[in-house]
Amino acid sequence: MKPRTRDKILMVVALAVSLTGTGALAANYGDNTAPAVESVDLSAALVTDAPWSVQFLGDTMVGDGATPMLDPRGFDAALAAVAPMLDGDFVIANLEGPITLQDQALNPAKQYSYRAEPQSAGALSKAGIDVLGLGNNHSMDMGLSGLEETKTLVGREGMASFGAGRNLAEAERPLILRTDMGTVGVVALGENFGKASRAAETNPGTVVLSPATVQRGYDLARAAGADWVVAYVHWGDNYEETNAEQRYWAQVLVDAGYNLIVGTGPHIVDKIEFIGDVPVAYSLGNFVFGTPGRYKSFGKPGVGLMLSVEMSKDAPAQLAIKCIVTDNIETGFLTQPCSPPQFQTIIPLIHPALQIQGNVARMPCRCFEKPK
Repeated sequence: MKPRTRDKILMVVALAVSLTGTGALAANYGDNTAPAVESVDLSAALVTDAPWSVQFLGDTMVGDGATPMLDPRGFDAALAAVAPMLDGDFVIANLEGPITLQDQALNPAKQYSYRAEPQSAGALSKAGIDVLGLGNNHSMDMGLSGLEETKTLVGREGMASFGAGRNLAEAERPLILRTDMGTVGVVALGENFGKASRAAETNPGTVVLSPATVQRGYDLARAAGADWVVAYVHWGDNYEETNAEQRYWAQVLVDAGYNLIVGTGPHIVDKIEFIGDVPVAYSLGNFVFGTPGRYKSFGKPGVGLMLSVEMSKDAPAQLAIKCIVTDNIETGFLTQPCSPPQFQTIIPLIHPALQIQGNVARMPCRCFEKPK
């Protein structure tokens, strides 16, 4: 494992973006000039010649059923075995549930409403996570106050967050990862999780997939300086394989110009497929998630994936995959690395071109061609 670069600077940058020539955006705002657009910027001081990587994790929630067990051990225990596997220069996880003391659910009738204790934010940061995506169906479980407290606690621990906000403009802020070798923009999108969670001009929430939001997310990331744009998408059905709707939106995202699509939501892993040169990782499954899980009842393996894009100056980009055991009935809520036999069984199911090298499987990717 390479040493991680932790000297990162977090900024929220306001950009006056001219939208002349971008019809979808101009139509959305009503004229050819958008209001000032903010992006969440994370920069890393990297040696120009050194390789660097962006690592994506699946659904993350250090709370719910795990909380009583973790309290006497400390919240670090849930991540201890897998923290050494977090070796990206930027590590991004999907935070599925607010971190807050607020315990009054926004919608008491919702089947599952999650939250995690404030101590969990420190555990996530200490493990090596830099950014938390909030564009999912649980970010608004404890209402706007829960969302705001989440952002405050996450920021205090030195992490960035993106994908949900007090209004649509805030929720749409792209994450911008700046390095000496190029800049990556990450756009958080998801399915329609209901009016209470759908961001609008004056309504808090997340960004719902539509042709307009797909294109706007890409254009805003590019306007903020992104050389490559990643869609971080929350979609699909729990414990179910990829469906036709996900494939439809994957094609829409590719047509809009995205270079990589990373999916979360179903809690199980699914294949990586390519649309042209664009990899679509339909589901990473869970990372560390505080519910028992229902893998056996659905006949699915209780594992998750860590997906990295590895960049270097003198070689094509590579996708790198690691495997973790996420079935909490087996692990007692202490997520573990996959054993070699588990890894060798799962990887061929993800993509046949992946080559196993120890505890990592890699394959080349033309998705992040060097900026000209």
